[in-house]
Amino acid sequence: MHNDLLININGYVLGLLEKILDANVEIKGIENLSLSNPKIFVANHFTRTEAMLVPYSLYNITNKKVGVIADDSLFKSFLGTFLTNLGAMKRSESNRNEHIIGDLMTSCKDWMIFPEGIMVKEKDISKMEKNFCVKIDGSCQRVHTGAAVFALTSQLFRQKYFDKKLENYEEFNKKYFIDDCENINQNETMIVPINVSYTRLRNGENILLDMAKKLIDEIGDNFKEELEIESNIVLNSKITIRILEPISTKEILKYLYKQELPTEKIINQLRYEITHQFMNKIYESITVNFDHIFILILFLYPKKSIDSNYFKQLIYLSIQEIKKENLFFDEDMLKNLIQLVSYEKFELFTDVLKVAMKDNIISVDENSYKIDKENLLNTYTHHTIRINNILKVILNEILVQEKVVSIVKKLVSSDENSNIKTLISILEKDELDEFEEAFKKNETNSNIKPKDIGSPKYFQADSNICVIAIHGFSSAPKEMEKLALFLNSKNLNVYIPRLDGHGITPENLKTKTWQDWYNSISRAITLSSLKFEKIFVVGFSTGGLLGLLSTKKHYKEFCGLICINAALNLNDIRIKALLPAISFWNDLVKAFNEEKYQKEYIDNTPQNPDINYDKHYIESIEQLNLLMKKIRKSLPKIQKPILIIQAKDDPVVNPTSAYEIFNKIKSQNKSLKIIDSANHVIVTQKNTKELFNFIYDFIDKIIK
Repeated sequence: MHNDLLININGYVLGLLEKILDANVEIKGIENLSLSNPKIFVANHFTRTEAMLVPYSLYNITNKKVGVIADDSLFKSFLGTFLTNLGAMKRSESNRNEHIIGDLMTSCKDWMIFPEGIMVKEKDISKMEKNFCVKIDGSCQRVHTGAAVFALTSQLFRQKYFDKKLENYEEFNKKYFIDDCENINQNETMIVPINVSYTRLRNGENILLDMAKKLIDEIGDNFKEELEIESNIVLNSKITIRILEPISTKEILKYLYKQELPTEKIINQLRYEITHQFMNKIYESITVNFDHIFILILFLYPKKSIDSNYFKQLIYLSIQEIKKENLFFDEDMLKNLIQLVSYEKFELFTDVLKVAMKDNIISVDENSYKIDKENLLNTYTHHTIRINNILKVILNEILVQEKVVSIVKKLVSSDENSNIKTLISILEKDELDEFEEAFKKNETNSNIKPKDIGSPKYFQADSNICVIAIHGFSSAPKEMEKLALFLNSKNLNVYIPRLDGHGITPENLKTKTWQDWYNSISRAITLSSLKFEKIFVVGFSTGGLLGLLSTKKHYKEFCGLICINAALNLNDIRIKALLPAISFWNDLVKAFNEEKYQKEYIDNTPQNPDINYDKHYIESIEQLNLLMKKIRKSLPKIQKPILIIQAKDDPVVNPTSAYEIFNKIKSQNKSLKIIDSANHVIVTQKNTKELFNFIYDFIDKIIK
């Protein structure tokens, strides 16, 4: 970060500037950059920070300075030195245009222009005939064509220069400062559109704003607004700089150039068309994020209130549809996305919901949200909207993306039952695709399990009750089949999901986390809740831990939990003692750069070798340990009906697990049953009659 752009910037100012430059920046489309071509970058404009951050980011890629035209006031502030080092030029600079054209001809440095001509704080953009219009406090300002003029002029002059069609080369070189740099670059000028998008736009006080206040004696209201928004962006947002496919000026000019028309006439014929072309690219290339979809649904939903669960389901469906289209979106919103529709807190939703409630766009009414569209659509003023109604700004931005608007509009206008059926189909397909893809990826592995072992299983009955049966660690759905057939014979639907990474090869499990396993259960619960009126969860061993964790989900269909040999405390000395020793050994050999001696796994001799893996990867065991720690913290919060079953002489799980669970949970309806068995996998042993009857009796009592 300390390079020639930061020369002569010291102390407190350098610290502040480095915080800005250390912002969470994601650069996409680097492959679209041609290092040998002179480039004029054109970008949308929302913050002052962009004038520093985008050129700086491009400089780090191309190692070439990127000039910007900045407001004169910025050069009077502590950012002036940095902007000068970067290659920026004051708006009032004499011969500014000639400098830019000369730089583009010689490729002495690249340039970035904001065609909107002003920070578009409202992000209110509309098309006016074949031109884009920026709305500022109700008035419409056409997007400027200067960037197109610079790009086309530099290329026209380049071609005339090499075709010997200029009248006075010495005067030309002097006018465009050609001698100040190098010879004219023979490669054409490329127009490179850039979209700058922000994920999680927020307002409010923060540490960076406080720091700026100490540096600046008097802060006017407008400047304070900018500092508040931009400091929050630097600290809390992810900034996506998306470099788009470049536009060839040579290709644009080839027909008119041959006609040998005057330069001014050629430029005037093309400037508006080219500007519209690259601005259309910029606006269509928004990085769609969670906030966009959240607020767009509220805006387009035809009723004044929306069921809270259905709202989340619409968001989920919208994201799935956007994934299928050739659109840019923030991939971070896909992480653990199933949690959004599986009846527990989902951070992205909770975060933007707080903003909507604070700004009185949403109010909670039992299990639904009341939507105040008047507050949502309040535009305030150009300099106050980001402080008073940031979600309207986010809505304005996404309204330009017609494909996303079309997707959401179709969903909110569709019948709710139809959307639920679509959601069920998506979840079912996701589960099967996940298994098929993992199976295909590992099919050359000699240790791969047959498909019947690892595939999810469904046993249908003529009832509205479903039992979700969860298998154990390094095992597979086949492990729970015997129990499933018994319960199914009692007219219960039984669904055995596959925990991600299980039932295929040990190597497949190696790369998975306990959150991946939990997501498999979350999907199963969501699916079952959409199809059945009553749900029970039966978890064996690690499946019991996941079942315990799933009790934090708040869904009306849930009736009770059965834990069988829940793996809270283990007897296996290899996991309790050998694992720390192996981890120490691996760290030791890594320190000596001898990774080839690392121990990746420990051998396993399972009770059911046809179902279970014959090795435990160290990474997988560590994930199991993390899950155990998570459950211990969660036990006092559990209040749901629960039956705890434990084998008396379980060789894998210490029976103290069952007693610890029983004593720590706060359930009013809880019972503990000890089974006389020396096996761990008691769900597959020969004599299961007593065990299965206990499970069914627990379910039957609650049903009745």
